[in-house]
Amino acid sequence: MCGRYYIMKQIYQVLKDMGVDVQWNQILLGDCFPKQKIPVIVENHGKLEIKKMQWGYRIPYTSQLIINARCETLLEKKLFQKDVKERHCLIFAKGFYEWDGHKHQVSFESVHDPILLMAGIYNDKEEVVIITKIANDVMKPVHSRMPLIIDQHDIMQWFDTTISPYHFYDNDYPIQIVSGAYQPSLF
Repeated sequence: MCGRYYIMKQIYQVLKDMGVDVQWNQILLGDCFPKQKIPVIVENHGKLEIKKMQWGYRIPYTSQLIINARCETLLEKKLFQKDVKERHCLIFAKGFYEWDGHKHQVSFESVHDPILLMAGIYNDKEEVVIITKIANDVMKPVHSRMPLIIDQHDIMQWFDTTISPYHFYDNDYPIQIVSGAYQPSLF
């Protein structure tokens, strides 16, 4: 699961270096929360650009907000079926947070890259969800799910909507704990 992430000032230059068409005023710095308008990377005729979208799909006639979508069931869920076939995006971050069973905040970042590129899909209302997968060994002690992270070398392949998100599922993108620490129970 991914319910909060953060963006640092250095990301602007990293995005420029990746060839993303980005303006400084499009970048949201600090913590990003569900319901916020967040900057995401979309592909438009072979160019990568930034678009602001609301984090979370609003469910009609309820106050419910869906912020994550399980990669394993994307094609089965009516809510996501059309979007997964037509509208891929990337949510960029320096890192993301999770809370362990003792409510300690733990931050995760890339081992090798200055940013994480979390897989997402969006709908025609420009609402976005982050795609999740089963946690890897680093994440497992803190939470059972984690974002599906796309390697920078696979960006254009991610935007090819003929390729299923499940194609990227087995990528064991290396993340590390950078603050907080998993606290196993003593009892």
